[in-house]
This record gives sequence, C-alpha cells and structure tokens, in this order.
Amino acid sequence: MIRKMMLVGGAMISALVLGTSTAEAATGYLISQGKDYAQYDSETGFAEVCDEEQDGNGVYAQYKQKIGMLTLRDSNGSKIGCGHATIPDVTSFRVCEDDAGADSCTTWRLVR
Repeated sequence: MIRKMMLVGGAMISALVLGTSTAEAATGYLISQGKDYAQYDSETGFAEVCDEEQDGNGVYAQYKQKIGMLTLRDSNGSKIGCGHATIPDVTSFRVCEDDAGADSCTTWRLVR
C-alpha cells in the first residue's frame, strides 16, 4: 500500500514538474540597447519603444514590414511613458539612439 502511494505521488510530482500543457509559439519580441528598448508582439501588432536613460539622446525603433518600414519614437525622452503603435506584418525591428554622429543601433531582430 505504501509503495503504491509512493508511485502515485511520484507520478503526480513528475506531472507537475514536467507540465502537461502543449508548447505555444512565442509572439513577444524584445531588444535593448543599454536601458533603452523596443518590443513587438506579432500576434497583436503592438509595438513600443522606450527611452530609459537620462542622457539627452533620443530613442527610436525601426520596424521593417513586408512592404516598407516605419519609425516609432519615444517623443517625451526619458520621462514616464513610451512611444507605441499598432504595426501589422513586421518582419524585423531594431532600437536606435540618436547620439552624436551616426546613430547607434542594435542589429535587426527577426520576427517569425
């Protein structure tokens, strides 16, 4: 009897540890440069860019779409709040800092 309870208990623990749900495809993507970041949700099309550094440099994100490209800015600088929009059909994006000289940008983040 004790052995049977141990086997059942072990099976329940294994199910909890291993999980029983099916894997779902990721829809959220995030890329950062220092504390600044941009994100995209491929399911909803929600895009956001946030300037989190009080360095006087503006921050923007570029979103490549199946047709064309869109630039989204965090227009209030490092104050609370971010720039956001709904952008359909994004294939890749990156975050850039408008600093002295050529802007510093991350590599393109692919969206699948």
